[in-house]
Amino acid sequence: MSPLRAHLRWRAQRLGQFARYSLLRRVYRETNHDIGNSLIVAGAARSGTTWLASIMQSQLACRLMFEPFHSGKVAAFHGHHYFQYMRPEEKCPTLYDYSKRVLSGDIRHAWVDRRVDRLTSHYRLVKEIRANLFLKWLADAFPQVPILFIIRHPCAVVLSRMKLNWATDSDIAPFLAQPKLVEDYLSDKLDFINGIEAAESKHALIWCVSNLVPIRQFGPGNLNIVFYENLVARPEAEIDRLFGLLRLDYDRQRIMSQILEPSTTTLWERANLSTTEKIGGWKDQLTHEQIDDVMSVVREFGMDDLYNEDVMPRCGAGMERHA
Repeated sequence: MSPLRAHLRWRAQRLGQFARYSLLRRVYRETNHDIGNSLIVAGAARSGTTWLASIMQSQLACRLMFEPFHSGKVAAFHGHHYFQYMRPEEKCPTLYDYSKRVLSGDIRHAWVDRRVDRLTSHYRLVKEIRANLFLKWLADAFPQVPILFIIRHPCAVVLSRMKLNWATDSDIAPFLAQPKLVEDYLSDKLDFINGIEAAESKHALIWCVSNLVPIRQFGPGNLNIVFYENLVARPEAEIDRLFGLLRLDYDRQRIMSQILEPSTTTLWERANLSTTEKIGGWKDQLTHEQIDDVMSVVREFGMDDLYNEDVMPRCGAGMERHA
């Protein structure tokens, strides 16, 4: 098939998929509001949350709830920060009540339901990139809800964000606007943060904070970590591990076919990349100076136990090396 025909076919499939979403989000219904019938897939933006959520959704036959903790999109979450931070022991009735509505499926919203693909469901999958800074709070408040947290190499995330021309300063502002977050994690880094000028360094800062807080709050071995690179390079072993953690059965053939399918947020030019390109393509697209800038921020935040200039993660899925 010619590249043009392949591109047109890909676009037609995406349009058909979104047409289906548009219809089903208006008519679907929940059949079970038990909070325990929910799963959270979280991670920093451009880390593979949509892809992992789609993989899990294909097996669980569930309602996918797309980023319900977006204060700019969902009116019921207005009043909270764009990246809300919570200490695990804090009390916040408004956040608790809203989170309970989300996890019980008691919310309908065009943004949240943009990827509903079934008429009925008794299980929910919450895909989220803005709950990282209160993920431990969520876990303590709703211990019956399992969480998967996906992490991807900072250089890959930075490159993806830069290609999309995503904001930096307006994403960093919510971090600095929260005194408790600054006190707990950023107070000794303020001079460094204020001195950052390069765009890639600012994107790296967002990656660091988004991953550092949940990793530190949960502690070694207490957060179900999925490394994007491991899922790409050895999908069968990772899927066995993940479903083992969740204590769920799965159809290997069906889920492996889903793994090969790009997520709906994947750009066309990345849809058919090889495994090597998906994992390490950033090495050819970022300059040596940009890579050095990104990794200097990672080292400053003590996150180089996770990744260095190599493409694969440095530590195991249980995060044993990262205290």
